[in-house]
Amino acid sequence: MTGRRTQLVCLHHAGGSPIVFGPWAQQAPEGVEVLPVVLPGGRNAGRRRRYRRTEHLIPALVAELEEQLSDDDYVLFGHSMGGLLAYLLTRHVEEHGGRRPRALAVAACGAPQVPWHDVTAEHDDEALIQWLHGIGGIPSWLLDHPDWLVPFLGRVRDDVAVCRSYHHVPQKRRLAVPIYVYGGAEDPLVSAHILDRWTEIGEQVEIMSLPGGHFLVSEDSGRLSKAVFGLALGGRQLA
Repeated sequence: MTGRRTQLVCLHHAGGSPIVFGPWAQQAPEGVEVLPVVLPGGRNAGRRRRYRRTEHLIPALVAELEEQLSDDDYVLFGHSMGGLLAYLLTRHVEEHGGRRPRALAVAACGAPQVPWHDVTAEHDDEALIQWLHGIGGIPSWLLDHPDWLVPFLGRVRDDVAVCRSYHHVPQKRRLAVPIYVYGGAEDPLVSAHILDRWTEIGEQVEIMSLPGGHFLVSEDSGRLSKAVFGLALGGRQLA
């Protein structure tokens, strides 16, 4: 493995940012380069997203990745919303040509044929804050600073709109890229049944349950990151 490097392309959850993968970049073993994806921002200094529909966002991400990928050896990882985007990127390159990832890994993400539930349409900002706090998406200390949450809530609504815009069209054939699915055993949003439906998507699908809720990346005790690093290193298990 001397001199070999795999780029681990990481896509974050709805409302999130690439910062969530900062610890992964610091902890990555030799041979793995963590490449967090920055979603295109609007004109307001990143406060809102530029794209609200997957058919507009995915081509932009494909073009961006073509510029950032240094070679053909890369793995795609997505958490929650990022899992859907990672799937769509993989499907795009399989159907239209391009550099395919060596593996697709998703965490806390239902299978793409399951419609995305639009919780943002059911809550005003105050109720949305409480709901996100209840599932672990907002720390308690931030509840005392609601003004700080305004840009975050805007991005949450933009990102959910992106996910809701996707209407699944069955694939002509299952994805050839191996798929690895990680679910939180206590996830209130993504059930084991919804995770199991990933088996309809790929030729090779492995599903694993990990301790934790929906925010597996930020809650990570090392089990998720080590598993994904292992994929990047060709399936080798890390101690």
